[in-house]
Amino acid sequence: MDLRKLARYQREFDRRHGWDWSNLRDHEKIEALNYLAVALASEIGEFCNLVKKITRRFKSLGELPSEKELDSLYEELVDIFIYVLKASEELFKKDLGKEYLEKMKKNEERFKEFENKSYD
Repeated sequence: MDLRKLARYQREFDRRHGWDWSNLRDHEKIEALNYLAVALASEIGEFCNLVKKITRRFKSLGELPSEKELDSLYEELVDIFIYVLKASEELFKKDLGKEYLEKMKKNEERFKEFENKSYD
């Protein structure tokens, strides 16, 4: 599924649940931006907390993460994506796919000196 379809699905979901950001007034946009920042930070915090626990167990006990832990980690990543997509499409009125490609063009130039280099 492409990003435009995902954005449309998210917009429809939000409208059905009373979370429509499509016609906000200026002061409401600031409130939505604040909500978004807190929600995004919370989801990133949940992701990082899982990474911390996985890393601690690996360093202390040599245990690799379970399938359940990896699924939970991925679920948090999807939660983060939902807020990023919602912000892009509803708050900033930008096409995330298009913006991604434009940013990658800049990154290609910015990181050109590292091309074909080993990360080790």
